[in-house]
Amino acid sequence: MILGIATVVVLVLVAVALLPAKKRDRDSGNLNFTQPFARQANFRQQQLNEEAEAIADEYQRRADEAWRDELGEKAATLLKSKPASTLRSTKS
Repeated sequence: MILGIATVVVLVLVAVALLPAKKRDRDSGNLNFTQPFARQANFRQQQLNEEAEAIADEYQRRADEAWRDELGEKAATLLKSKPASTLRSTKS
């Protein structure tokens, strides 16, 4: 009698251990079906991020170039309008 109960308990435990494993296998099969779509979405998001970064870099480069040109013009104007001054050394 005890051997019969132990056998039933072992069978139930084995069945419980196997059922979730089979369910996980089925769930992972569904993920494989949707995974290419997720991969495409991730790839598209990566492309968009790279394009946005390239646009931002180009904008920053052009802004820096314009700033340098403007700064050069201002410096040239200031240097031309300022009379030549002599440097004096002061001794204490």
